[in-house]
Amino acid sequence: MFRRLALSLAWLISLLALTALLAWAEASKPEGAAFVPSTRQTRVPGTAEVYTTSVTVPTYPYAGCLRPPQIGVAGVPYQALDWDCLSHAGPPVSQTYTLLVLSNDYLSVTLLPELGGRVYELVFKPTGHNELYRNPVVKPNPWGPPEQGWGLAAGGMEWGFPTDEHGYEWGVPWRYRVFEGATGVTVTLRDSDAFTRPTVAVAVHLPADQAALVIRPQIVNPTVASLDLEYWTNALLVPGAANAPSADLRFLFPGERVTVHSTGDADLPPAGELMEWPIHNGRDYSRLGNWDQWLGFFEAPEAHGPFAGVYDTAADEGMVRVYPADLVKGSKGFAFGWNDALPSSLWTDDGSAYVEVHGGLAPTFWDTTTLSAGEVVSWTEVWYPVSGIGGVSTANAEVALRLERLGDALGVGLHSPATREDLDLYLWGSNCTVLGHWQLLQVDPAHPVAFTLPACGLTPEPLSLVALGADGALLGGVNPRDCLPPTAAVEPLPSFVTASNFTVAWRGDDSWSGVTTYDLQARTGYGGQWRDWLTNAPAISDTFTGVDGETYFFRARARDAAGNAGAYAVEEWGQAFTTVLLNPAPVLVTSRKLVAPVTPAPGQTVSYTLVLSNTGNLTATGFTLTDYLPVTLQLISGTLSAGEPSDGLIAWQGTLPPGRDFRLTYAMAPSSATPVGIPLTNTAWLVADGLAPLSRVAVVSYRHLCFLPLVSKNLIVP
Repeated sequence: MFRRLALSLAWLISLLALTALLAWAEASKPEGAAFVPSTRQTRVPGTAEVYTTSVTVPTYPYAGCLRPPQIGVAGVPYQALDWDCLSHAGPPVSQTYTLLVLSNDYLSVTLLPELGGRVYELVFKPTGHNELYRNPVVKPNPWGPPEQGWGLAAGGMEWGFPTDEHGYEWGVPWRYRVFEGATGVTVTLRDSDAFTRPTVAVAVHLPADQAALVIRPQIVNPTVASLDLEYWTNALLVPGAANAPSADLRFLFPGERVTVHSTGDADLPPAGELMEWPIHNGRDYSRLGNWDQWLGFFEAPEAHGPFAGVYDTAADEGMVRVYPADLVKGSKGFAFGWNDALPSSLWTDDGSAYVEVHGGLAPTFWDTTTLSAGEVVSWTEVWYPVSGIGGVSTANAEVALRLERLGDALGVGLHSPATREDLDLYLWGSNCTVLGHWQLLQVDPAHPVAFTLPACGLTPEPLSLVALGADGALLGGVNPRDCLPPTAAVEPLPSFVTASNFTVAWRGDDSWSGVTTYDLQARTGYGGQWRDWLTNAPAISDTFTGVDGETYFFRARARDAAGNAGAYAVEEWGQAFTTVLLNPAPVLVTSRKLVAPVTPAPGQTVSYTLVLSNTGNLTATGFTLTDYLPVTLQLISGTLSAGEPSDGLIAWQGTLPPGRDFRLTYAMAPSSATPVGIPLTNTAWLVADGLAPLSRVAVVSYRHLCFLPLVSKNLIVP
């Protein structure tokens, strides 16, 4: 029985291998999308387009030196290269490849389906630079899975599947489908439709309005068995104008330690060992120019997130990858070295070079991910260029921020991959002291924000730099700390209530950590004092008990989960008011007197407004208003809206029905006797039947004009 079982298993494995090879051969046939325009169309600004074109690249004649397909990891086929054959195959020959171009206002992204479906170019239009390495020749290199024994140096961003060291599929044609919509364009690239082996599809989405490329890999195991495999996205990066990094390129990897994958530097730990990051033995390895030989490293013990990338400070340009570290646990960097780098002839013919940023499912190349039968795993990551801010301290899908000590200054920067309006940028000290607040009317990918501030002895570590959106929500932060207090407001109340007990409700808002409790204050009458009513109340309503004939004013403040407490409102009437009327009565308490401007310039006129308001439920009879005009000011003829003054006194009599207002206005001008800098006060009195007299006061003070001497420095007039 065991022999029959062994034969059955052998037959099944052979069948699966044959099926996989047939599927691989079928998948190798390019599958285009007929509706993609073959020439570039006129694109409408603010939209994304897709079209096909071609590129001719000198290509080493490796195709005739490929060995027969073999079945590799997880049943995925591959072809090894006969290097001896290649050495006799002759020089590169021109070969034309079909390209798919995705374009919007900020990015031009080129895909090369015939060579592993790679992203071939990513041009950042504001700078005109291709952020991805483009090899001027397509050339086999000695890197790749050991069983395959080679790789293909074409450049761009490639999909490493189903094993490490770039996988198997960087040189075979991938199928693709194109989707266009109002939000952008998407090209879904697929390695195979086979059902006897795992497959991978990568959706490459260019939003219509962002300088960002959204990558959505999807790994499928359609088989009936669990499979161990790897997936890595690998970007070959060269931010800036040159098709090579400079010595000032910085690796942006969070964390304090990395695991060495491989290195030619004897001063560094061997493969598999931990290494301090970025400073090791006094040398800053985040700067490429400090390297001697090649180094590949993984974030340890796994990816920290939410970002990794590079920034070339000499070019003032970089590229970041934003990803979900809870699922995508691998983050790797690599470069050929600097002072004693690997010879460029290994991968190109013109001396150009690049650095690599990998992102994978497993923490390292020595780890794998197990997909159970029928399992699908997918995620979304965002890649976008950053420029003009001098470096990157942190990044997410919304913004990239910089906060860095520069000698006696602090470097501050903000780059947004999308156009944003009404941003707030805060710099807080360790105790939430506001060290800087900048209100940014608009930022976009072509217009980042960067400046320096005096350091005043401060270092970035205890500081917090945060960017808030127009709605107050946190966009991103360096050492983010919630230092913004929440807001709170009492809900509107009816102008009067007919019961002693009534409900007061309130609300709060905190877009960062959330409101936890409220404090409420109440004031009895216009001239009363604010007194605590509720303290640390988690509820958003309560019952208040009042007295007949009294008017009550209310205001609220909130606390958030970070311990920040808001301030009470300083409005004249608080945030809401009502009067308890167990018996019908007029209510005049919300009548007011306004003046503008409060501090006029010499010679400027001022406007007075009296608003007589009855918020009760009975007409105010016997209503009399008297208002003494401010001495030394002169009434401007024709501006009094009712009656005529007598000996500097304005008087008005009448009735005021419930729920009605009466407005009286006039304007006054200063005279030669008007003092400067001295408050000028006038008082209006309101009297009605059955009510105590009310007074309302307005104060103005004419200000001095001070003329400072004009000093010109280094002013050259032609």
